[in-house]
Amino acid sequence: MTDELFPCDHCGGKWSFGFSQRLVGRPSAPERDFARLGNSLTPPMQDMEPRSPYDVPYEKVCCIFCEECGMQTPWIPIGNDRYAALDKAGEIWNARMRRPKATEGDLLQLVRKEISAVDDAYLIDLLSRNEDDWEKRGPIFQMLARKIADSKITMSEFWPVDTVLRDAARYRKLQQLAKRIYIDGIASVQFPRIPATGGDEGNFENSVNEAVDDLPDRNRW
Repeated sequence: MTDELFPCDHCGGKWSFGFSQRLVGRPSAPERDFARLGNSLTPPMQDMEPRSPYDVPYEKVCCIFCEECGMQTPWIPIGNDRYAALDKAGEIWNARMRRPKATEGDLLQLVRKEISAVDDAYLIDLLSRNEDDWEKRGPIFQMLARKIADSKITMSEFWPVDTVLRDAARYRKLQQLAKRIYIDGIASVQFPRIPATGGDEGNFENSVNEAVDDLPDRNRW
């Protein structure tokens, strides 16, 4: 199912799975105001803490949300079939493909940029959202496509600087939390054990990043 999900229709960001728990009402417990405490409230994202069997009844729910702008689908009860619930959330997510129409400003912004092969997805998205002025914008699209086709830059030679900086900050945090220990008289470096609390089962790299980001902050620089 993950191969069929579209990027966020609001900002084009990457989707992610969200899991949580919410209260459910019981006719046998009318003293609890479930209308006030239950389904009317938005559950906290990634709340998977186990509940006491003596606590109020909960149900597990899931959703799909954007990592950039936070847009999400409604919470879907998981029940006994987790994958069926995610499929239902995926259908709702893909139905939200109402991207804004491309404007002349969007096109001029791309023209002024030194584009290369890494910008092909952005150009295709811009082309798909263009609805008018084809006679005027057509030659510009042709020029941009030619620049991308002639580009010699490959993904192995290029890496976005913001990704490098975020990864460097994560490494700095791990380095400052590491300890020097001696095992059998040999000096060693021990890194902290990191709980995988991210909950993003669809992307291993993102789950590792979220786990490191959840570690306590120290003086990174």
